Amino acid sequence: MDAETAQDAIVPLSIPKLVGDGKHWRMQTVRGAVHVWVPHTYEPATAITVVYVHGYWTDVDGAWRQHKLPQQFALSGINAMFIACEAPADKYQQVAWPSLHALLASVVADIGVPMPKGRVVAFGHSGAFRTLEQWLPNQRLDTIVLLDAAYGQTWGYRNWLYADQSHRLINISDDTLAAGDKLHKLMPGTIVIDGFPDDELTDHERTARILYIRSNLGHMSLVTGGHAIPTLLRALRAPRILTAPIRTPLD
Repeated sequence: MDAETAQDAIVPLSIPKLVGDGKHWRMQTVRGAVHVWVPHTYEPATAITVVYVHGYWTDVDGAWRQHKLPQQFALSGINAMFIACEAPADKYQQVAWPSLHALLASVVADIGVPMPKGRVVAFGHSGAFRTLEQWLPNQRLDTIVLLDAAYGQTWGYRNWLYADQSHRLINISDDTLAAGDKLHKLMPGTIVIDGFPDDELTDHERTARILYIRSNLGHMSLVTGGHAIPTLLRALRAPRILTAPIRTPLD
């Protein structure tokens, strides 16, 4: 079989099938709903934990459905346990999960599946900054991804990053460009990208300890467009479990 014939023989995977083949739990806790999803090839020994925190003007159930989070998680093709927790829907609501440890312990107690052995990543959009700020002292937190969430006391992220050489910060600014520019001027070694890449990040960008993307996608498109989240998830140095092409759009 020649290369062209072999390529034609590849059967693209569909996102609905990938999502459906995985496992999904919706937990109802005293601190609100928590969604957990793992791919069907999930392997806890090599997986990472990705905790996603939504922004204002929605709740976790709304973000799960409307932002098509399980589809975007599946599209990343990485070995991970994906957790989406409740968070404030506006500036008047209290942080639902001030303790990352308590959130992870709640998941462990409920789903009956081994937790990943690898790093813990916090992924937050917009108003999620209020939750992420409170998670900075957690010793297991390895990587923070700010999805246009550079609000509040951003100096805390710098202190957190330099407190441990293993820590990583990935910051995508759109509405928060002024704050992002100011923060990264004080962080030598930042790899800066002007405009969110149309394709994959380069190896150099994907492995950067401090990555700053000056986005042009739009504040909400970062989480609804189906490109930014999977691309950034593939920058988390997690094992890849998916190489076959995937049909688009997300649904």
